[in-house]
Amino acid sequence: MMEGKSAKEELKRVDHLIFVTLKYTRTVDIIRNVIERLISAMDYQVIELLEYYQEKGKVEQMPKVSLVRFRKVEELIPKDKIIKDIVDFYHNLRQILNSNYKKKEEFRKNVALVTPKEEVDIDKLKEYADITKKYIYYLEEQIK
Repeated sequence: MMEGKSAKEELKRVDHLIFVTLKYTRTVDIIRNVIERLISAMDYQVIELLEYYQEKGKVEQMPKVSLVRFRKVEELIPKDKIIKDIVDFYHNLRQILNSNYKKKEEFRKNVALVTPKEEVDIDKLKEYADITKKYIYYLEEQIK
């Protein structure tokens, strides 16, 4: 696994950003930072899972591109609907992060990042964090 980085560490940072930083600094930059960390946490967990499969001889080479790594997990566990949901969720987070966006009500209670596809406010961000945690623990269970 990447030195000193783990999915759980990223999740701790996410919690701090949501429950402390966003409370005092209601900006779209913080929302984007949380989304980046959610993506990063999922990346770390998928790398850990693929390394496990590599040790078992089921994966020859670690894919360099993150989305390819997620697709590889989908190949390794093909009949698992939750894995498919994880890949779709991850893809959605990446789309939000990479979309053109507008800032809505920055420095106010209803701050939101608005993309052509959706609006991410603090409640939606908390929901995404909860989903990410659930998925990370699920991926972790695949290793045991």
